[in-house]
Amino acid sequence: MTKHSRSLLLFLLLGQVVSAGVGGKLAGTVTSKDKVKMVGVDVLIEGTSMGTAADKNGEYFIINVPPGSYTIRFQMIGYKTAVHQSVQVVSDFTTRLDANLEPVALDAREEVVVVATRPLIQRDATATIRVISAEDIVSMPVNNFKDVLATQAGFTTDESGGIHVRGGRTKEILYMIDGVIVRDPMEGDFSGTVNQNAIQEMTVISGTFNAEYGQAMSSVVNIVTKEGGDKFHGRLEYTSDQLNESPYHKSGAFAYLDPNYADEDTAFQYVDLREGLFSYYNSTPADFYPSALIPLMEIPLNGQASLSLGGPLWRNFSYYLSGLYSSEASPLAHGGDINQDVQLRLSNQISSKLKLGAHLHSSSKLYQNYSHSWKYAPQNNSHTFKSNDRLSLSLTHTLSEAWFYNIHISSQDVGTKTGVQDLDPADYERPQTDASVYFYASGNQGIYKDNLSHTKSLNINSTYATGDHLLKGGFNYARHILEIYSEEDPWLGGTNFKDDTTYTPNEMSFFLQDKIEFDYLILNLGLRYDRIDPRIGMWEDISSFAVWDSSLQNWVSAPVIDAPVESKWSPRIGLAYPVTENTVFHFSYGHFFQSPDFNAMTYNSEKDISAALPLVGNAGVKPQKTVAFEVGVKQALSPITRLTATVWSKDIRDLLSTQSYRIISIPVVVYTNTDYASVKGVDISLDRQFSGAFSANLSYTLSVARGNNSSPISGYFSAYENEEIPHKEYYLDFDQRHDLSLNLSYRGGPKSGGSLMGLRPLANVNANLLLNVASGLPYTPFVDPTIQVEENSARKPWIYSLDLRVKKQVSIGALQPALFLEIMNLTDHENVLNVNSRTGKPFDQGSTGLVGSSDDSNLNPAKLGPGRAIKAGVSVGW
Repeated sequence: MTKHSRSLLLFLLLGQVVSAGVGGKLAGTVTSKDKVKMVGVDVLIEGTSMGTAADKNGEYFIINVPPGSYTIRFQMIGYKTAVHQSVQVVSDFTTRLDANLEPVALDAREEVVVVATRPLIQRDATATIRVISAEDIVSMPVNNFKDVLATQAGFTTDESGGIHVRGGRTKEILYMIDGVIVRDPMEGDFSGTVNQNAIQEMTVISGTFNAEYGQAMSSVVNIVTKEGGDKFHGRLEYTSDQLNESPYHKSGAFAYLDPNYADEDTAFQYVDLREGLFSYYNSTPADFYPSALIPLMEIPLNGQASLSLGGPLWRNFSYYLSGLYSSEASPLAHGGDINQDVQLRLSNQISSKLKLGAHLHSSSKLYQNYSHSWKYAPQNNSHTFKSNDRLSLSLTHTLSEAWFYNIHISSQDVGTKTGVQDLDPADYERPQTDASVYFYASGNQGIYKDNLSHTKSLNINSTYATGDHLLKGGFNYARHILEIYSEEDPWLGGTNFKDDTTYTPNEMSFFLQDKIEFDYLILNLGLRYDRIDPRIGMWEDISSFAVWDSSLQNWVSAPVIDAPVESKWSPRIGLAYPVTENTVFHFSYGHFFQSPDFNAMTYNSEKDISAALPLVGNAGVKPQKTVAFEVGVKQALSPITRLTATVWSKDIRDLLSTQSYRIISIPVVVYTNTDYASVKGVDISLDRQFSGAFSANLSYTLSVARGNNSSPISGYFSAYENEEIPHKEYYLDFDQRHDLSLNLSYRGGPKSGGSLMGLRPLANVNANLLLNVASGLPYTPFVDPTIQVEENSARKPWIYSLDLRVKKQVSIGALQPALFLEIMNLTDHENVLNVNSRTGKPFDQGSTGLVGSSDDSNLNPAKLGPGRAIKAGVSVGW
């Protein structure tokens, strides 16, 4: 067996994690002034121990380079040293950097400095991928990193703020932090917070992706956090709470519709619930809320504060510590939102070939959303506490310049507690409405939930470069412990539903992938295998859910058996064809599977069918499947302007759904895989890199999303209303035909903007103006009870928002203080999120005398999007 064969065999045995890469590749060719390829030139990355030498063809490569901006040195005796500054390396991609060396006398030490510019065309991207830098994230007028996603081509939001990618449902995005999955196994999404100042870069892949990514059908978002480095640095920032008063914190909010709406019958009495939320959190027993790794602190602060520190710790140790705390009032008549995020990342470069890392991330969220029916008794509405704690350890071992592997061990705890005040379910009271028959005057919302999941995972990864190939392959194993407790309507005469159980499912996956890079073609080939063992009981035949018990003379739930193990193979292919340096075509195709969240498998664990219309989880549901392809072109229109156009299509099958079954007179609704959808669209992006002080990014999506149901629970409501599940496609609730985002940026230097009376007001000023425009979402109009109207055949109004962030920075020695102003919805445009089906308007019911209807009940501020919000802040960097 040859040395190469042994290396390849060992690579396949080591495998690669099912997590994303957090390093990029630097490659190129070194030539002399007369274009002769040079052998043995040293290529060094300043500030690191990474480097290599050019081979006999003058070519070199360095793999596993952390994302960021670097200075690269090309040096050889007898030649001037070529120094390339500001070279950008991004995760999962190749940055090409060629160098040309000039001869010089042997005793001379001359350098040629070249300031690099970011390549306009990423020639090895075989799918739609966007890499968003740390500077772009903190400069945009957004509240969190998910708001950044909403500005990308193919991303849309529904009326509840949920994110959809290319016509998929929510919870089809795989979130990763430093290559480790951070999904809540019960809910299927990521509910944690990430301090924007702690993000080094965010890679967003929409539509199709390589075989290394699994358990996602629409998108992958990989966040790479900052490391400490070899220099001490930090940042302190404070952003105020909303400075302008919300119209819903006083009476007369809807007087512009009708002067009569200014009277006390429709007045809002603002209730800031944040103090009450903390009193519940602090007064309850220690085990009442899920135990967060770092307990939620009560800080007397309104607004948001963040602190980040990083640098060398000891010898080859470095650290990066970030903390974020926010306490924000609801712009609506009641509510509150409190967030805390703490991250600590430790790195130890033991040697040039061995690196150890540890990452602690603790995120907590305590909040209560506005509910119009609880307008006059908000304290009796439910609130929620979520904790997300993660500890991961990593080892990176470089076996050679062409080969390295990683080992990740991680532990994640996700807790969710929903309840009313600090009450136990036994203390709940049935809610009673007032004379309006709409607003609750007493009692409690009948929801109590106390879920906790523990996940332990092992990921092993390896990357091997040989010739034109970059090989990846790998393995992942995760074991979950799901502790479930919930009650619904726990009072006399209520449903008295109760779940109290523990399950231990596990997941396993592996993949092989080869990235082949020729000058004229880049090819990504991959194959992925996913396996899930629910270890949860289910009826053998869901249509035979009940059996006759002769001793009880009644129908009882049928016996359960362990649900079968589900496994799927997923082929993936992508290619990029660089026609010239300015034109690159790409194509990608793949099968993408995603297992339903465990909540759909475990709900009603006792299989209680005694309720009027019971809903039962099904551990036998199959993985949901999307077959997607896209074809696109990237074209440089000028040295600083790029146009990207992509046509894509998705065929979605085995979507999670609910379906009713019946034995004699006993109905039951069970989670199944009967939903389907088809989506087609075009993404267009126009990017203008900084030239002088200005840059611009335009993203536009035209799409059509059709299917038989918009959410898994739709089948339950169809059964409740004695209707059949739709057997034809209609426009889905989140079908947004047009979506456009325009981001204009200005970066002023120390001499920008000219002089005014000896002052430079625009010097060191950064400004971002963000425009979001989207067509209206569909709704089903009401015409007459005797007339059947096609589902979602009418449209809500278009929505529009203009957001602004302006920052003025000065320098005082090593400190860089700055003042900034944020204005969201600058024009205070009224964005309609929900309408009355009779009129298509938010506050016109079209009919009087309806049960529970009144001006007060109809004027629900949650039907509109947020109005103008003004915030100000200060930051200090060093």
